[in-house]
Amino acid sequence: MRMQHDPKHVLSFMTAVTTGTIRAAADQLELEPSTVSRNITALEKQLATALIERGRKGVMLTEAGSLLMGYIQRQKGELEALRSQLDALANMERGTVSVALGEGFLGDFTQSVLTKFSQDHPEISYTLDVGATDHVTNRIFEDRSHVGLAFNVPSDPRLNVVAQTKHPLAVICRRNGKFDTSPSVDVKDLSHFPCGFLKRGYGVSAVIAEMEVSHGFRARGVLETGSIMALKEFVKNDLGVTLLPEFVVAEDIKAGILRPRNISIANFGSGSATLFIRQGRSLPLAAQKLLHAMSKYLVALKE
Repeated sequence: MRMQHDPKHVLSFMTAVTTGTIRAAADQLELEPSTVSRNITALEKQLATALIERGRKGVMLTEAGSLLMGYIQRQKGELEALRSQLDALANMERGTVSVALGEGFLGDFTQSVLTKFSQDHPEISYTLDVGATDHVTNRIFEDRSHVGLAFNVPSDPRLNVVAQTKHPLAVICRRNGKFDTSPSVDVKDLSHFPCGFLKRGYGVSAVIAEMEVSHGFRARGVLETGSIMALKEFVKNDLGVTLLPEFVVAEDIKAGILRPRNISIANFGSGSATLFIRQGRSLPLAAQKLLHAMSKYLVALKE
């Protein structure tokens, strides 16, 4: 089968899949929804098979669509690798590296890695995609990002773990605030303290849910959010406490704004800061260099 297709048809197909709906794809591509739909239909006719299913919840890949999506992603990866090898032969350091990471790693990545790396490699540019652990891993599975950095990443044979360091959760409160009463917190206090938590899909929330079952308590959640910044503001204004690894709020602890309180149960709950790529993916030279710098300099990966 010859895989020579109109790029417009392929782009409409890929965008509809990644955005989830024909309308969202049309908005992103600045086309009419009918045009996007016709492009996909033309691709399906050329391949003589249905590639997507259209439903109330948007578009879903058929088995044939999954095969085509995988093929396109592999072709994209191979082209990146070829460009990287050609750049290496010419002794050039350039390209764009896509990094997917959890919000809690953003300060560490920027300060510990990017500041120096961008000075040493001025021709390399970056895209950052920030989201929950599930979002970061999906970006890597789908080859939409080269490098992933997230907390409490589930074990998966599709992932190649480059570096990993365990971090316990701590109760984070405002220093000298009304919840800063002792160095440690009894687990039963979490049933009474107003707590702010990250939504499902974040590694931290999975650790907390597991600990609630293991230790037989139910935390009093009054705020659920997808923003660590919102959690920090919640705690800084003394509205309650949150549960996070200390490295996430290291700057605020150092500045004397927030304070970590240990939980009075040994090994209460911990997850790992994990740096990873997709198993079997050949990274471009620029991504390889950044990956090495991240594994070497990220504070969250130091023991």
